[in-house]
Amino acid sequence: MLLRYLPAQVDATVLTAAVEDYQAFSPLGMPLDEQRVGVAQRVHRLRSSVPGRLFQVLAKCRLFGAVRWMFVPDVAGRWRRRVVETAVRLHGQDPFDVIFSTAPPFSVAVAGRDCARRLRLPWVSDLCDLWTGYLLGAWPSRLHFRREEALERSVLAEATATVMVTPGSREWMLRRHSFLSPERIGCVTLGFVPSDFPTPGPPVPGKVVVVHAGALFDARDAESAVRRFVRGRSFRPRRVDPSTHSLVPLLQAMERLGDPRVELRHLGPPLDAGSQRRLENSTVQSQVRLLGYRPHAETLAELVRADAAYLCLATVREEPRNELVPQKTYEYLGARHPVLAPIQKGDARTFLESAGTGLCTPPYDDAALAESLRGLVRAKLDGRPAVTPREDFIRRFEWPRLADRLLEILDRAASRLT
Repeated sequence: MLLRYLPAQVDATVLTAAVEDYQAFSPLGMPLDEQRVGVAQRVHRLRSSVPGRLFQVLAKCRLFGAVRWMFVPDVAGRWRRRVVETAVRLHGQDPFDVIFSTAPPFSVAVAGRDCARRLRLPWVSDLCDLWTGYLLGAWPSRLHFRREEALERSVLAEATATVMVTPGSREWMLRRHSFLSPERIGCVTLGFVPSDFPTPGPPVPGKVVVVHAGALFDARDAESAVRRFVRGRSFRPRRVDPSTHSLVPLLQAMERLGDPRVELRHLGPPLDAGSQRRLENSTVQSQVRLLGYRPHAETLAELVRADAAYLCLATVREEPRNELVPQKTYEYLGARHPVLAPIQKGDARTFLESAGTGLCTPPYDDAALAESLRGLVRAKLDGRPAVTPREDFIRRFEWPRLADRLLEILDRAASRLT
């Protein structure tokens, strides 16, 4: 996304996966959203040659995670080798100044490392998630985890610069890897595109509409040890309660409030069986609409017309802060609407509160969340805004501004070329 907003004098050559590879692994069962991907003058789509049909069968049997036993760090190893071969050939025709890789999948980071080795060029490694420190990360075994940890150390040690997407993930990396110097690891967050947001239509009369967009907790993450073993998710390095990443906290708050004017709209995958049963037994079932996946433009249209958004996260145990900030958080900021967020302290909560749009409550406190809902209802009835967005803070997350920060990092890295 950031490459779309770099200045015209930056001549980017993009090596990426083939469209069919994106679709093979898409949980949406939908074509690639070409409008969001953008168009580059020099894009080389390389096939991964993974057995896509086999993976789709495994996914239907809920065994897709079993492939993790066979691939480290992921299934893109053959694609990685093709990237290096293609980069060497293209560099010979029109030399590059710097290499930039964006992961996950983390084979992309390893491909960046291998290209830098072969071409002897500076390399900026962009990690959009923590790797072995990912809050929801799980591995088939401790051995698999250690192998990926060794790859992670190699990537961090050899990159000219590493870019993380939240301040908390940057601090995590510095704590975890003592050999890293603060000068070599920066932070450029994700963001939103202002022009993507449609002109708001009239609000829904007589209701307070709360929108949630994206995936939620899947009860399979809390299944038996045998099932986790089969799915390649036996070893978890961090203690996490993923159940707070669900609609249940908001359902409990709506039940406590007992106001039929509050409506929840979920745009995303179907609920897992446990959450579906919880909804069916809820006294507010008639106030919940499950709209399924929608194209990005339709999702933003729902968001700007709503009265509020809902953000939920997994809760990390025995740690003071949560570094997760999902992409939708930034689009919630771009919508300038109140965000109901029953989440622990961390980067997402800091961003929402600093933006003036966060109605943040502690996880597990449905009474406090119900009071936030009550405040939304009163504000709409009174015809007054429920929050006061801080434009100076929100605008720093616009993609064009973020691209300027990335350009500075790329320019510094390229200047080290000898």
